[in-house]
Amino acid sequence: MKLFGLESTILSNPQSLFRLLALCFPTISVHDWKISSLTGLSGGSFLLQCSLSGSEIKLIARADGNAQTALYVDRKKEARILQQLRAYSFTPKVIGRNAQWLLLGWCEGQHPDNNTFLLPSFQCELANIVTQLHRAPLLGYHLQLRDEISHYGYLIDKKRFSPRWKKLHRHFTSDAFPKTLKLAPAHMDIHAKNIVRTSTGQLMLLDWEYAANTDIAFSLETYFQFNGLTDIQRDFFLTQYCDIHGAYRDKQQLAKSCQSWAPWVKYMTLMWYEVQWNESQSSDFLLHSQSLRQYFGLLG
Repeated sequence: MKLFGLESTILSNPQSLFRLLALCFPTISVHDWKISSLTGLSGGSFLLQCSLSGSEIKLIARADGNAQTALYVDRKKEARILQQLRAYSFTPKVIGRNAQWLLLGWCEGQHPDNNTFLLPSFQCELANIVTQLHRAPLLGYHLQLRDEISHYGYLIDKKRFSPRWKKLHRHFTSDAFPKTLKLAPAHMDIHAKNIVRTSTGQLMLLDWEYAANTDIAFSLETYFQFNGLTDIQRDFFLTQYCDIHGAYRDKQQLAKSCQSWAPWVKYMTLMWYEVQWNESQSSDFLLHSQSLRQYFGLLG
């Protein structure tokens, strides 16, 4: 296996990856694969390429190690969800999996830039995909939001955990959730870098590591916040979702429910950034979370 600008030590359990490749592609020597790292906030994803007899195979290898566990990522869950959704054209194909690695088919295409992503025409396409997903049969996994927040709480820098923050944390780990409107499968991490448009014009969603069943209002509010949609853009998306595609009967009720979930989305996101900060000590994560800390009065 050729490592392009990488040392083999960056691969967790490389021999396990080699065995999985040999199992899935028994006629290809592991030495014929080349590997390069893929960017991503969760880490542990690699592009694998092999060119033989004029044809090229491209895969994504996704690690299932301690760094992913810290961020509440489970590749076994991800693989099972993708298998359940395999009939949908917007999901990657599962090639193989073992205890340490998940192999997916490479989704060839272009990421939309931010301007394209926010175009009404693009949001219409996304609303259609989200509608299809929310109408799919329930997955085998429910989003355990309280457990996820509690998990992050054990992994953040305790020196930053002020009395005010502890009180806030108790609220989000014990108080009742907003009322559920409808439980449905959700991707939970839709943004421009997790979307590609293929050469045939099809949109595909990448990185399903946080997918689970959850309330449609919670998943939509997560989408709105992650992408900084304005009130006008939110209303446009909900019009497409409710009035055009008929995914939910009452747009105003759904919009109100999305707003009720807003603090939960913000706190979940804040805690995710804090774990990333504590694991990596990269100031980028503190920069990303500054507005969230300000929202909760945790600055200073």
